[in-house]
Amino acid sequence: MAVNGTAIPIDYRMPAATGGAPDVTVVCTPPSGSMFPIGSTPVVCTATDTRQRTDSCSFSVVVQQPARLSLTRFEAFGDSITWGEDGRNEAVISGLDERIRPRVRFSLPQTYPGALVGALLNRYTTQTITVANLGEPGESAQDPEALARFSNGASSANYDAILLMEGTNDIFYGNPARVAPAIASLRAMVRLAKSRNLRVFLATVPPIIGNAPRGLGAALVPPLNSEIRLLAQSENVTLVDVWAAFGTNVQQYLGFDGLHPNADGYAKIAEAFFTSIRTTLEVQQPTTQAAARQSGSAYLPVRPRP
Repeated sequence: MAVNGTAIPIDYRMPAATGGAPDVTVVCTPPSGSMFPIGSTPVVCTATDTRQRTDSCSFSVVVQQPARLSLTRFEAFGDSITWGEDGRNEAVISGLDERIRPRVRFSLPQTYPGALVGALLNRYTTQTITVANLGEPGESAQDPEALARFSNGASSANYDAILLMEGTNDIFYGNPARVAPAIASLRAMVRLAKSRNLRVFLATVPPIIGNAPRGLGAALVPPLNSEIRLLAQSENVTLVDVWAAFGTNVQQYLGFDGLHPNADGYAKIAEAFFTSIRTTLEVQQPTTQAAARQSGSAYLPVRPRP
């Protein structure tokens, strides 16, 4: 596969010659190691024995286009987890007013949108890909301002798809009555995005450690995520199962507060979104057979004429 859309050097195995008067020489054009452009290039190999008798064979080297996405402009919408808050901040202690608690943010490349765009650019080398970080610390899905903020982003012409992960703050205090309103708000966001022809990637929320400083909502994460999965199914949008990506040893991915991910946790979220984007938006390449031929491993016997 070409990396940057230009010709690349290809080494292939030389065909074997059988028969003829030794020694038999085999010459291929273009020779192994040549620069091959994107597409199918025929290679002709000619065998010549010491009596100047010849025979030839041919095969093709197929170089695929670089991987490409059908959509390239993404908006990551959510709360402080999308924003990239560092859960290692030990200022989160009992009795500290949440409204004035200092927030510590990871560097942008360590947030999940930053890690995601890095992974996308690394694979889709010929495209300009953007992932805007529209995380808003402290926001709940059911806050009236959240839908208004979402509408503003969805109304712009700057995005093709929305990565939606919100709901953690709705269950922050462990009140199960807040799950249904959160889902209703997420549904309104999803439908708004669809009405504006935006592709929606709807994510489950990460786990929470129950005995940590910000762990009150831990027991409500599974029921909230169950409703998010049903919402993705009923609205026919792509589900990104962030919760499942964390696996069973969640402590290794969460910070001191038990709610915000550490750098490894944000990388896990980015990986989950990357996998969903690649699976659903990557433009299909030629067949597997063509890809195998591109590798230059063809082995074709050549028999000089008697």
